[in-house]
Amino acid sequence: MDIEPLKVIIDLSENKMNSVVFFLNDIIKKKINSYYLYEEKNKDIFINQYIICIKKNNLSLDLRGKIISIKNNTIGIFVNNKYNKYINKNHYYLFLKNAPKKSNDRDFFENLLQNLG
Repeated sequence: MDIEPLKVIIDLSENKMNSVVFFLNDIIKKKINSYYLYEEKNKDIFINQYIICIKKNNLSLDLRGKIISIKNNTIGIFVNNKYNKYINKNHYYLFLKNAPKKSNDRDFFENLLQNLG
């Protein structure tokens, strides 16, 4: 089922991350402490970022891992150093964190992309 209970609240909210985090349980809140909420308008999702996927329909933590591919609405995630899983990003609240060792490369390519586009 494609039910999204927080859609109206998030659409009206100025701070979308705080609105989502408010409704999560405490265990999940601790896990996403250093992450930020991905918003489509910012286009700031890249390969090698860490990701936590929270289901929109029941607000449960579904996946944690590292992004290995991005194609249209599908994101490939390397989960627990064991397997890859591909998800539709429209079904999840995505929380991202930059990989510490790739931050310089990420910043370089992000600036390059902005200057080219």
